[in-house]
Amino acid sequence: MESAPNCAICNAPAYPECPCEAERLQIAVKQAEHRAMEPRLAEIRDWVIAHSRQHILNAFHNLSSTRKQAHYAYLSRLPNYSIYMQFSGHPPIHPTYLHQLQVQIAEAHADLKRGIDADWKASVLRYPEVLDYFYSLIELRIPSDSSPRVSEPPFAIAGYADQGYDHSRLGNEVKKKKKRRDREGSAPAYVDDQMITVAGRALRHPPPVPTPPIQPGGYSRPPGYSF
Repeated sequence: MESAPNCAICNAPAYPECPCEAERLQIAVKQAEHRAMEPRLAEIRDWVIAHSRQHILNAFHNLSSTRKQAHYAYLSRLPNYSIYMQFSGHPPIHPTYLHQLQVQIAEAHADLKRGIDADWKASVLRYPEVLDYFYSLIELRIPSDSSPRVSEPPFAIAGYADQGYDHSRLGNEVKKKKKRRDREGSAPAYVDDQMITVAGRALRHPPPVPTPPIQPGGYSRPPGYSF
């Protein structure tokens, strides 16, 4: 029966399933997303905001320009307005007509201000729609699973295969290291009954522990030692 490995985080048994690895995976995913996506998201965000703001400003400019044209057209139709402007607000007309004209001009300016505020509010309130539109223009592409960059990433080529751990690669590395040690004279070139092999590498058993000599009359004790 194949045994499942213990938890890589806390070394708890595989059953029941330990939540440590799943929790650490979520943390690692968030950290990887931050490293990989945050610079790109910042670039995308700046691009979307710049184009959205420019569109909102253009829309407001169009609305306010139309409103200002209607405002000036209305003023030009008021009685005595042309002479009022000609004399810089002090025309030679009856005070009653002058007061009436000033009231109409003030009301028209107040209407223009309220209209411009409304145009700006209407333009700004379109930000969600405009932002959604420009974000929709961004193209995100996931590479194909058959792409060599997916099936053969650099770390796979460097030391493991996606089908599982390649033990033959470990054996080759061990043989190379053994040959190098043999050339340097730091390891024996033979295997006898005191040698064992682990993962392709020869290891010598530790030497047996010598038994203390027994003197006549009992155990040998160091000077000054007593039970």
